[in-house]
Amino acid sequence: MPFRPCGTAFFAPEARFRLLFDVPWHTMIVLRRAAARGRKKMTGKQKLGYFYILLAALIYSTTEVALKELGGAFTPMQVTAERVLLAAAALLPFALRDLKRRSVALTRSDWGYFAVLGFLTVALHMSLLQMAVLHMDASATSIIYSGNPVFALALAHFILHEPLKKNHLIAIAVEVAGILFILNPAHLEISVRGFAEILAATLLFAMYGTLCKLRLPRLGALAITAFNLLTGGLELLLLLLLGEIPAVGALYTSLGLELFAAVPLFAGFTLKSALLLCHVGIGCAGVGLLLTAKITEYTSATEASFVYFFKPVLATALAVLIYGEHISANRMIGIALFMAASLCVSVPVLREMRRGRVQNA
Repeated sequence: MPFRPCGTAFFAPEARFRLLFDVPWHTMIVLRRAAARGRKKMTGKQKLGYFYILLAALIYSTTEVALKELGGAFTPMQVTAERVLLAAAALLPFALRDLKRRSVALTRSDWGYFAVLGFLTVALHMSLLQMAVLHMDASATSIIYSGNPVFALALAHFILHEPLKKNHLIAIAVEVAGILFILNPAHLEISVRGFAEILAATLLFAMYGTLCKLRLPRLGALAITAFNLLTGGLELLLLLLLGEIPAVGALYTSLGLELFAAVPLFAGFTLKSALLLCHVGIGCAGVGLLLTAKITEYTSATEASFVYFFKPVLATALAVLIYGEHISANRMIGIALFMAASLCVSVPVLREMRRGRVQNA
């Protein structure tokens, strides 16, 4: 029997492994190279995740502008329900194929998970977002909605125990300052009701990246996105159908939710409105949420929220170009602070990626 010295815990991990299992040095070299290749693959996935962050930011930046345009053709809840169900219908065949490839059958627990996730992040979140767009201008809605990382970082820390780094805390503080500049409390330029609606929508969407992480390893991003949209869309549709009942419609109205009462589901369709509906449905809701889930899968729930560090500048530029909205000086300062917050979180990530490339070279 070969000699194995006591106290191997004091050796480096690689030497300890060799001493315990009599692994030749040339085999250890092969193992190191295999480990290096594995690290390169992980780095590749991370790079893809960061590319998805930029792509998702670009897609999401068009949401409020397109919804504002659709406001004249469809009622707010009509466009919300129809775009969600349209996105679900587009993604569902691919999701079913992906589940079959994974040999996964949905359980009662999975359906309960989708019901809760769909209600919070689709039915309730998208309804609040649509109402906020009606009570505020498109750029302000988009910028405040970009406060998502403030909540997402905290939720990912407390629910998923993801580390809350120093640069994350600095980014949160800078972003809060940016929101205060945009709101300009001394001379409030926006609707208080609209602000409350968009703040609640932001908090709810911050939960999406965190909660979908819970079942990503088993179900995958595609299935979670498709079934989340399907269950959330059906829940919202049920609320709208109940609003057709006079007594329920009167209850909605008494609660200030008249937008849910007597909603037409088949009115307002033209070629232009149908194309815009496809964009906000399949593009913004379907592809956008899928990218968010993929970012969470390839990086983390914390980094998935980084989409909203980049979104304000893109959304504001679109609002100015399309609607000619005036951007005040305080709002420009707020946008600059959002960009500073994005640098706080993105620069360390890029440095880490660069170090990883050097180590793997």
